[in-house]
Amino acid sequence: MARPATGKTPLRNVRVPDELWSAAMAEAKEEGRSLTDVIVSDLHRYVNRRRRERGALDGESQPSRESDNHPK
Repeated sequence: MARPATGKTPLRNVRVPDELWSAAMAEAKEEGRSLTDVIVSDLHRYVNRRRRERGALDGESQPSRESDNHPK
């Protein structure tokens, strides 16, 4: 039986090499963060960077670097 809905973000499955996963877990632990927090932060940065790059190519004004920040 599946876990009941918690009202939180959906669970995602990804394939990651064991060595990379272990190294990322160790780094996150050293920072006092969860690996989920690290992954979500990096995904936000990636999406925002790509949007800025596309905007620069389209001639749009670029948003401030503060857009990389997001609530934790």
